[in-house]
Amino acid sequence: MAATLLILLGGIIGVGFIGNLFFEKTRIPSVLLLIAIGMVLGPVTRIVPPETVRPFMPFFGAIALTIILFEGGLDLDLQHTIQQAGRAALLAMLSFVLAIFLVYYALLLGMNAQGPTAVAIAAALACTSAPIVIPVLALTAPKSPMRPLLVVESALSDALAVMVVLALLGFERGEISGALLAGELGKSMLIGTGAALLGGLVWLWMLSHFYNRPFFYLLTIGFVFLLMGIVEIFHGSGALAVLIFGMVLANGEAIVGIFSPRIRDQIHKLLGEGGVALHPRLTESHAEVSFMTRSFFFVYLGMIFQWPGADFRMWLTIVLVVVAIIVGREIAVQLTGWITRVSAAQRALLTAMLPRGLATAVLAAMLINRTTQPGPAWETLATFVVVISNLWMSFRLLKIRHTLEPVLAAPQTIAKQEAT
Repeated sequence: MAATLLILLGGIIGVGFIGNLFFEKTRIPSVLLLIAIGMVLGPVTRIVPPETVRPFMPFFGAIALTIILFEGGLDLDLQHTIQQAGRAALLAMLSFVLAIFLVYYALLLGMNAQGPTAVAIAAALACTSAPIVIPVLALTAPKSPMRPLLVVESALSDALAVMVVLALLGFERGEISGALLAGELGKSMLIGTGAALLGGLVWLWMLSHFYNRPFFYLLTIGFVFLLMGIVEIFHGSGALAVLIFGMVLANGEAIVGIFSPRIRDQIHKLLGEGGVALHPRLTESHAEVSFMTRSFFFVYLGMIFQWPGADFRMWLTIVLVVVAIIVGREIAVQLTGWITRVSAAQRALLTAMLPRGLATAVLAAMLINRTTQPGPAWETLATFVVVISNLWMSFRLLKIRHTLEPVLAAPQTIAKQEAT
């Protein structure tokens, strides 16, 4: 058993590395390869029985979400993020609300599902996945002006889904108050943002004094987990808090530059010789940990995959939900593009980035006991939506590749251009 586990661990890391090389050659995201490997290990060969690993989804999902959102924050440029914040919020709200509305009616038509539980399932299926969007954009469109928009939008979407589902689970009698729900969402985002800014400023001071100490990266990761947990305990958005915290650390110099010269001098005296620049060792270490986490997460998704068999209603629901997600995304992108004047080429990239992933799978697992459907129907639906949405994203990225050649350059080419 121990030998098999070690072989699996080493093999998954190797497959993740090969998947990155495969992506550089074919532009097909490694997500699909990793999910396929998980399917072979789980439901196909049962080397890893799905029922054995499925209960760990909420715990593994929380860890993966925290690590990958932190990486997304570290990759955000403050100036570009501020410029795209309005567009990101608009796209996130339009895409999320339209998807909930359309997916809810797809569930009603396919499974006759209705009520708060159906709305919660629709919310779980409505969010784009930051753990997928962030790494795919890092490889497919690292220089695109739409990258900050999509990163922020996906993080907001994840946060919205978590907040909406948890709020809906709190309604025991099926009575939903729109005003109460909106108030809870606003409070959650405010708590997450405030905690992230406070924690980020404290950690900038820590960074300036202890960045060269051994194991400081592990201390930082520990603080990220602590921040996520504390914010969630106080009913805030932990996902949003981790994203903003990473952005504060990555943009310390830009944040200090906002103040007047006199205040900047006082800040530099307070911080000492270390300054507020993010040490490369921290970002390099986190990139390695994030790579390993992503690899294990997507293989895990494949392991818990379940085939619905001859259940016609499930197949019909899968088709209706996928169509609803695609149509909702198209409408949201076109409205956002029309309001904020986004070019056609950039709209094509925005339309393609609709993958579902971590939040969808975790929230669906939470909702299994809330449904009257026999068996893990919602989990099966969620897994199919995750796989098909990622296939659709890959197809769309390949289709629009010729319009995005400047941002789809290989990493080596980008490095040469930056060096020049």
